[in-house]
Amino acid sequence: MDAHTQREQLTQIMIEEDLHLSEVWLRYFSLGGEESEEQLMLYTVAEVQLREGQRDLVSIALRELVSERHGAAARRTTQ
Repeated sequence: MDAHTQREQLTQIMIEEDLHLSEVWLRYFSLGGEESEEQLMLYTVAEVQLREGQRDLVSIALRELVSERHGAAARRTTQ
């Protein structure tokens, strides 16, 4: 996926899932991400570009957070 599409999907999912940048950054950082929260914020508004490996880690962090939220919601509805 190209960098532009990857960034657009990130911001769209964050909005749809009501995820805060700090949540995404913390997960990204815990996975070995190297950029600061400020750099991630600038990336989401297309002010800076992240290296491909760092963009991929952001995507992984986002997928994990969304998966956890949906898993928790599913568990609540089955109880």
